[in-house]
Amino acid sequence: MSARPVGYYRPGDSWLHVRHPLSKLVALVWFTVVSFVLPPVALPVLGILVLVAAISTDLLAPLIRSLRVPAVLFASILIVNAFFFPGSFERIISIGPVGLSWEGILFGVITAARIFVVFVASILFLFTTLPDDLLEGLVDKGASHRLAFVVLSAIQLVPRLQNRAAAIQDAQQARGLRVQGSMATRIRALIPLTGPIVLGSLIDTRERTLALEARAFGSRRDRTAYRIVRDPSIDRWIRLLIVLSLAGILVAAFLGLLAG
Repeated sequence: MSARPVGYYRPGDSWLHVRHPLSKLVALVWFTVVSFVLPPVALPVLGILVLVAAISTDLLAPLIRSLRVPAVLFASILIVNAFFFPGSFERIISIGPVGLSWEGILFGVITAARIFVVFVASILFLFTTLPDDLLEGLVDKGASHRLAFVVLSAIQLVPRLQNRAAAIQDAQQARGLRVQGSMATRIRALIPLTGPIVLGSLIDTRERTLALEARAFGSRRDRTAYRIVRDPSIDRWIRLLIVLSLAGILVAAFLGLLAG
């Protein structure tokens, strides 16, 4: 089945691309939960797993580029916890009530590592899952078409805004507006950019609503799919194993067997 770039999706035929969207969604839930349930010693293993998955699907380069945005978040987590961690005693440097502590550094590194694993797993899910296949895969498994559309809209929201902002910025630049240069110039360029983005998004939402109503989106009758998403037996086994392993980890965590 041919695919085209949509949103974050990167077309490919790797082992992860061909998996059923629900299998990848369940795996994403697994990584999200276990990153915060397992002890910190397991975080390097989880990080290696997601990085190996990125390398094996030839997505390491775009994945690294995508880390530019959360890099600020990671840095803020480390800095805030290193200097403002409550109840720290082993301070390296003290500046009045603020001090650099080993406890804060350790907590910041662990927290940033957990978020890193979840972020990378989420990006791999978006890079290898065609939104249309995700929609049809969820509906085919019994999910409400309304819920599936909400999930699809959330995934496509940021790419749609980015494309709209780029088009508006190009149009304004062609009319003489300076959008490149110093930080002050870039900030001033945001003001005339915000209005068209907001108005354009509202108009786009209205047009999409009218289009959905014209296609009887709210109808309760049985629907026919315009595309078929294959769900081989190996994917069903994968989902079963993931769910069972997640259940086992949660039970072990509840019984206190994962402390450390």
